[in-house]
Amino acid sequence: MNLSIKYGTEHLDWEQLCDLIRRAPLGTREPDRYKAAVENSYSVCSAYVDNQLVGFGRAISDGQYQSAIYDVVVLPDFQKKAVGRSLMKALLDSLPEKSTVVLYATPGKQDFYRAFGFGELLTAMGLFANPELSRAKGHLGL
Repeated sequence: MNLSIKYGTEHLDWEQLCDLIRRAPLGTREPDRYKAAVENSYSVCSAYVDNQLVGFGRAISDGQYQSAIYDVVVLPDFQKKAVGRSLMKALLDSLPEKSTVVLYATPGKQDFYRAFGFGELLTAMGLFANPELSRAKGHLGL
């Protein structure tokens, strides 16, 4: 498997990226809105196997103290083949040293992130645009 990680947004096809996210499955994204979100991110990494987009991740940061990783996604056929680990390493390496990094984990994927040193937050809270959907997906407690 010939895996390559690319940084930035210049090479991204927004329809293809939104399709990857849907197929992974991580939900749906509207290409125009998602393009704006990704272009406003601190770091963007894409994974390609033989020039096929198979994974993606992005992070936001204040550049000093706080960072957050979002949308780490790998096509099902490429999961458990080091694509996700390569994306996470690339994202973490691109963030400011000594910044606190948080992320949302898809329910059931917490062990993947624990391998990078992430721990569960005891005091985190969220204000979600659609709390009912967030509860249904297992991201928000009662």
